[in-house]
Amino acid sequence: MRKSIVALLLASIVAIAGVATIPGCNFTTANISGFVVSKDKDGMQTADKFNPHETIYAKATLSNVPSKITVKWRVIAVKVEGEKDNSPIPDLDRSFDLPSDGTSSYQLSPPENGIPPGTYKIEAHMFTESGEEKDQKSAMVTVAGG
Repeated sequence: MRKSIVALLLASIVAIAGVATIPGCNFTTANISGFVVSKDKDGMQTADKFNPHETIYAKATLSNVPSKITVKWRVIAVKVEGEKDNSPIPDLDRSFDLPSDGTSSYQLSPPENGIPPGTYKIEAHMFTESGEEKDQKSAMVTVAGG
């Protein structure tokens, strides 16, 4: 009896492995496995508070990517004086294509008079070649002081 259970389990594992390798079947678990906002390009000085004259860096790490992927970055003015609450800032949108696993970086450089004080949300959205959104991550940042 025990041998037949072991044989049945092994046959199930082989059958499952075979299904996972059928061409044309997409069982991808592509995802944004890491997301940081920082004061430096390498993402070592993570932060959520910035002064108006600091550059804000964001980095998304993409994993289990089976083919080309597009990362679309957005900035939303959550609560910023002079802006409607929760309004996207289309001029800051950026898109980057990646052929496989890797990182996508975003940089928000302050204009000459600085980033207006307030609360912002930085988003990274990951899309397949067919346009299907696979994952998204975001972080809130506050710009204050001078």
